[in-house]
Amino acid sequence: WLKRFSQEGPGVVSPQAMTALHTAARDGSIADMNAFLDEHEEKIDAQDESGRTALHWAAASGQAPSGALLVECDADVNITDKEGNTPLHLTAVHNHRLVTSMLLWGGADVRATNNKGNTPLHEAAAANAKDVAWLIIENGKVDEIRAEKNKDGKTPMDLARENAEVDPALLKVLETGEHVD
Repeated sequence: WLKRFSQEGPGVVSPQAMTALHTAARDGSIADMNAFLDEHEEKIDAQDESGRTALHWAAASGQAPSGALLVECDADVNITDKEGNTPLHLTAVHNHRLVTSMLLWGGADVRATNNKGNTPLHEAAAANAKDVAWLIIENGKVDEIRAEKNKDGKTPMDLARENAEVDPALLKVLETGEHVD
């Protein structure tokens, strides 16, 4: 695949349906992203075999510069993968505060639910991601998003409490909606 990419250019697709933009976003290669977007801007929201876009990959890997470029170029911040995850769900799972901030600035929906009924706050709570949880709460209707239940009937607080190593500060954030250092 890499040999084909070097010979045929940025429009070639990997066996997993990943474009060069997916890999460049994941790896933080802004120059490669710009080269791809110069020729194939219409493919900014192309999805790989798991339904992930370049923005999903930037979010999951914590590549804030990649994510910022994609948001500035009008990538869909609320597009879902095959599991129903938006890029914001993935920043929450991986505790990427900077990318979370950038997605929220770009209009990411804090109440989006994935196939399990989890919002990004559910994912942050389950991942023990205090700072991301606070950013999400700060950008939503606090009482409503803290009370959201997933398909198992669990709130973000319920998921946090299931973690034996939960950060007490996360519980405080989920309880009060206030930032705790």
